[in-house]
Amino acid sequence: MNTKTKIGLAKLLYHGLRLVGFSQKRVISRHGVCFDVDLAEGIDLSLFLFGSFQKWVIDDTLLPQKENFCAIDIGANIGAICLPLASRYPGSRIIAVEPTDHAFQRLQRNIELNPALQPRIKTVQAFMGDGSQDTAPGMIAYPSWRLDNAAGERHSVHMGQAHVVTCPTLSIDGLVQQEGLDHLDFIKIDTDGHELDILKGARATLARWRPVLVFEFCFYENEKRGYSFADFTAFFDSLNYDICLCDRKTRIPDEAAARRVVPELGSCDFAAVPR
Repeated sequence: MNTKTKIGLAKLLYHGLRLVGFSQKRVISRHGVCFDVDLAEGIDLSLFLFGSFQKWVIDDTLLPQKENFCAIDIGANIGAICLPLASRYPGSRIIAVEPTDHAFQRLQRNIELNPALQPRIKTVQAFMGDGSQDTAPGMIAYPSWRLDNAAGERHSVHMGQAHVVTCPTLSIDGLVQQEGLDHLDFIKIDTDGHELDILKGARATLARWRPVLVFEFCFYENEKRGYSFADFTAFFDSLNYDICLCDRKTRIPDEAAARRVVPELGSCDFAAVPR
């Protein structure tokens, strides 16, 4: 199912809830984690209705069971991944990275709603890349999928609402050094087609600590930037990683295999696992 279809179904659910009297904004608790949600936002609606967002990203089959779990959540948005991770791992250290003012403020609000988890999460407002630039002037990110008729520029394919990014650019290798990390177990990257640039800025970190990664991939965004799935396989082959589905069992060795699972004009989350 492509993203536009998913958003269309979410709009039906949202308007149905509003018709039967559900208030649009509320604080909810899901699996022991509190969120300040706006049901007119796609991620928030998923948390409200299903208790999670992209739960396969942090499935038990992917992540190590350890007390000092350390992760970087790139494209943290409102905290739908980093907060459940912090709840699962009491001794964890999680760096949550979000570039847009809109989502970064909501991320901080949701962390504040969970004081027991707050010491485990460090927020960083940065636009992640390969480390070749210091700032991201005029860059556009799409952290919001509005389900109402709110004004604003929308992405032509996935209908995300555009926000201008003005924060500094940072690489994963730079972030690791900045935060003084001494190990790393997991990286999540969900950045609307910037994933390969971010990976290029993580080569030293991946070679040193070999964390598991989950990254979003869609053909149309990568093709806009001149990238193919073969560029991803070549990158991970050079570091002795395999690309697979998030079940950690189904390998995705080439573009033909990727096209069988990535919807046209949609995306899929892949895992990169050390061999």
